[in-house]
Amino acid sequence: MSTAFPITYPRRVALSAGLKLINWARRSVVPAKDRNQVALNRRNAQFRRLARDQRVAEQREREIARYLYEVRPMI
Repeated sequence: MSTAFPITYPRRVALSAGLKLINWARRSVVPAKDRNQVALNRRNAQFRRLARDQRVAEQREREIARYLYEVRPMI
């Protein structure tokens, strides 16, 4: 930001905001079925993430049990 020309900063902000509004107005219209598909994909991804976390937790528990089974007799 220049201190010599303080009027340029508000103009720059206004121009940036105007360009963002123009880009927003020119955006392609997404049909409702595509929005529903996006929501469905997001939900499926969340379920996959939860299932993966559960598998990792179960694997960790099995590895701990196996480790204790093999190491505890040596303690």
